[in-house]
Amino acid sequence: MSTQPKASLAAALCAIALIAAGCGGTESDGGTSGEPAENAMPATKDAANSGGFVPSFEEVKMDKGPVFKEGCLITGGQPESGECAYGNPDSSREVVVFGDSHALQWTPALIEIARQRDWRLVTLLHADCTAAQVSVSPDCDLWRKNSLERIREDQPGLVIVASNTGPNMTVKSDGTTLDREAAEPLLEAGMAKTFRDLKEAGAEATLMQDMAMSKDYLPSECVAENKDDPESCTFEMDRPPERAYDLKAAEEVGGVQVIDPLPKICPGYTCSPVEGNYLKFRDRFHITATYSELLAPWLESRLQNPW
Repeated sequence: MSTQPKASLAAALCAIALIAAGCGGTESDGGTSGEPAENAMPATKDAANSGGFVPSFEEVKMDKGPVFKEGCLITGGQPESGECAYGNPDSSREVVVFGDSHALQWTPALIEIARQRDWRLVTLLHADCTAAQVSVSPDCDLWRKNSLERIREDQPGLVIVASNTGPNMTVKSDGTTLDREAAEPLLEAGMAKTFRDLKEAGAEATLMQDMAMSKDYLPSECVAENKDDPESCTFEMDRPPERAYDLKAAEEVGGVQVIDPLPKICPGYTCSPVEGNYLKFRDRFHITATYSELLAPWLESRLQNPW
């Protein structure tokens, strides 16, 4: 399947225009601290009072972007990802996004970058399946094996990796499900093996470092209850270094580009739930597709280009 989705970008641009005009919200389909806020779109208090947030409170939990809508985040017993290609599907410059839903959340931004750079962006994504080579479930393990074989065969120039590092990660060892602390060394070794395999396949590798979200509540629900003062829903992000197998593996292997979105999205580990009138988080662990797309210029300025 080859697609070039444009609806989410159009919705975001439309929403920007509406906010600039002081109108209500539009429903969307779709570094370092102290940097220029190239994507900041400040909202007026009147706009906030009107409840004109994007995406709407009714849609925010399902604001996952075109890759999800087109069934390209596979689940269950599907052993292989489909032919999901974005940007320029006919380009010889192939880039792969590899991982779970924590990789999915970056696809709206990456689709826009792929258009700009004339890339063929291929998605190899499985829900609840880390890119680290560990035992999670028979379905997940088979899908990961097949995905890595596909990468070796297709020889993309760049593979962008992102996976869940949160406390809900489970790993099996000798038939036993390990707790998160016990799983960490296996996850680190498994992710290091993945990075080595990608390099042996001739691909450059970029890690989008994971960033855990709020501990105990949904930011969008808090904003819905505090439309006049959404900043009262600001929370401290929980990302302990002892649960950073993705970063530790990248540093161990070397030669892996690491992009940390935390300083951009949550400077100083403090997370505002909104950027202007835009809801940043669709649940405790993921940013909205709308916000991801708005981060495209920020990500494009950092993401390596093998060509």
